[in-house]
Amino acid sequence: MAIRLVLLALGPALALGLGRFAYALVLPLMQNAWGLSYAQAGILGSANTLGYLVGAFFSHRLLGRVGYRKGFFLALFLQGPILALTGMENLPLVFSLRFLQGFLGALVFVGGAALLMALGSSGRTLGIYYGGVGLGLLLAPWLLWGAAEPTGAWARLGLYSLLLGLPALLAWPLLKEPPPPVQGEGSLWPILPLLLAYGLYGAGYIGYMTFVATVVGDSLVLFGLLGLGALLTGPVWGPWVERVGGRKGLFHVLLVLFLGSLPPLALHLSALSALLFGLSFLGVITALTQAFRTLLPPSAWPRAMGLSTAAFALGQAVGPAVAGFFAEMAGRGEGALWAASVLLFLALLPTWSRPQKP
Repeated sequence: MAIRLVLLALGPALALGLGRFAYALVLPLMQNAWGLSYAQAGILGSANTLGYLVGAFFSHRLLGRVGYRKGFFLALFLQGPILALTGMENLPLVFSLRFLQGFLGALVFVGGAALLMALGSSGRTLGIYYGGVGLGLLLAPWLLWGAAEPTGAWARLGLYSLLLGLPALLAWPLLKEPPPPVQGEGSLWPILPLLLAYGLYGAGYIGYMTFVATVVGDSLVLFGLLGLGALLTGPVWGPWVERVGGRKGLFHVLLVLFLGSLPPLALHLSALSALLFGLSFLGVITALTQAFRTLLPPSAWPRAMGLSTAAFALGQAVGPAVAGFFAEMAGRGEGALWAASVLLFLALLPTWSRPQKP
């Protein structure tokens, strides 16, 4: 049973690892073949983030209507054709497809987590699910090996997304729907500070991920270590979060993430920085989910997952702009990493105190 449930980790691997992060690998091909400017490339990247934000806001209502299980797998298997069509040289169409991929990616991420929580899955299992993003990060360069033009590259991502999603169907019979909301239950007041921390984390994490390769170089090695660290999220952080609790675990994992992001470490020990960052950036989600299970009734868990994903997506939308502004102010890329570290430090602050209900 546990092995089949772990196959749900293919959802984040495909929706985020291939659907979102592989864009950075195909982008040079798009620029060479299509004459894509940096501004246009940024707009296409923002389209995906915007779609993820909108999808996160509507995930609870939409998945609750169609069913979390059906919604998860429908969104997962639509990834393939959407990614394949992204190789068409039509910028308005590509913009729309990147938006739609981000929207469906949010449904996959939120839906899978809610289904596992409904089963009472352990922190370790949830950590493995979130760590599936690392599998996508590791696979993407190999799946695109030798691709010479964007149409073929996107076709590969679409085909492999479809094929790799099939094993996840083995988990279908084991899944059950999250409980519906109950009148008078489900106030999110206890987790509001954690939502703030999660939004700041989103801004800081994406600032590091956006600029670390530019500042440090060796992008293939860095992203390999980031992916390897992410795959270890479940075995490393899952048991620890179960032991100390979600709130304390969130503080601990954010602390390691902050330390791993510091520019002196990134510049002088870049491999250690990437490994610590990869190990921790998905551990944040593991700890946050565990905190939801402690602080909220089960009927509120799906809504909390949707709102937290929206807070993360909002932070992720503004993070690169903030980091880029500080890089311009400093006159060097290192300023972007300092901005990311400051945002991650600020994310630590709301996790220190326990909120009191009004």
